[in-house]
Amino acid sequence: MAQKRERLVLKVGTSVLTQANQQLDYNVIHQIVEQIGTLRRAGHQVVLVTSGAAGASYGLADFQHEHKSLLRKQMMTAVGQPRLMSVYTDFFREHHIAVAQALLTRSDFGDRERYVNVRNVMDGLLHMGIVPILNENDVVVTEALTFGDNDFLAAAAASLVGANRLFLLTAGDGFYSGGDPRLVAGAKLIREVGAITPEMWEWCQDSLSRGGTGGMFSKVKAAEMATSFGIEVHIVAGKAPGVVPQVMGGAAIGTRFLPTQRRLKSYRQWLRFGALTNGRITVDAGAERALRQDKSLLPAGIARVEGTFRAGDVVEIYTEGEEKLGVGLINFSAEDLARLKQEGSRPARSVEAIHKDRLLLV
Repeated sequence: MAQKRERLVLKVGTSVLTQANQQLDYNVIHQIVEQIGTLRRAGHQVVLVTSGAAGASYGLADFQHEHKSLLRKQMMTAVGQPRLMSVYTDFFREHHIAVAQALLTRSDFGDRERYVNVRNVMDGLLHMGIVPILNENDVVVTEALTFGDNDFLAAAAASLVGANRLFLLTAGDGFYSGGDPRLVAGAKLIREVGAITPEMWEWCQDSLSRGGTGGMFSKVKAAEMATSFGIEVHIVAGKAPGVVPQVMGGAAIGTRFLPTQRRLKSYRQWLRFGALTNGRITVDAGAERALRQDKSLLPAGIARVEGTFRAGDVVEIYTEGEEKLGVGLINFSAEDLARLKQEGSRPARSVEAIHKDRLLLV
């Protein structure tokens, strides 16, 4: 029986792509490209999210004189990224597959216009049979606007392109009960996860993969985000040949995280994850009830305004009991809302502070 054609996102971490000396492992990269070639021949569309730029810089320059760790990493990735893309381009050429590069930051997902533009470009490339290769733009990113780890970039990308599945290729072979099986005797591989429990967070180890920035915590967090968008997630062994095509063929390999919610419309997906919030409002009890009944938020229901935001920005919405209600696109600036509250007046015309179609409760 032929496989259903799906849109897939594969994320490959530094610990998979590099050897013990932190230099690129060309054999592993080659077999990952082989897998994508196999997936493509089966009719699937694939987006690749890759780390490894810093590892690709080894042997090209000596960065040890730079003592600022962030600057050193940025310099290494700036040098290593072209080499990494060259390696991928050469290996994909063996399968007659063209590739495209996109270096993204958190702010590319936070701005609605840029988000839609990136989505349209990705969609166009995939329909042309081109494999987009994504990485975070470490050279320009700041601590306030970073994903922090490519696991989160992969979850964002999966949401952006409307992926059916997200594969997180890691140094281990899945998620284990009890913790890292190398450190915890009796840890057992969990084959399927229907819902992420508090106990599972305790099993995530604080230790990081060598040369990487993530670990199991970031992978489970990415799985939590992606499954909430209706995307199936698999954590599998990244160095194992053919693992992704085998999973697509029905093999029970690694750990499978089932979607926890139905797929949201694109705009609400962006509100849930992509939008960068610029402020916070607190609503009174009456407004809280109205919002929970799928009604719009009126200015009179706003009890407190925090932060600086403009009309058209995304703000977080809290109850008077400090519970986060959701996020929404605000129709007034923070200054205008503060003035209306101080004056006890209402807008000259009946305008919602947040229309119900521009609101997402969490």
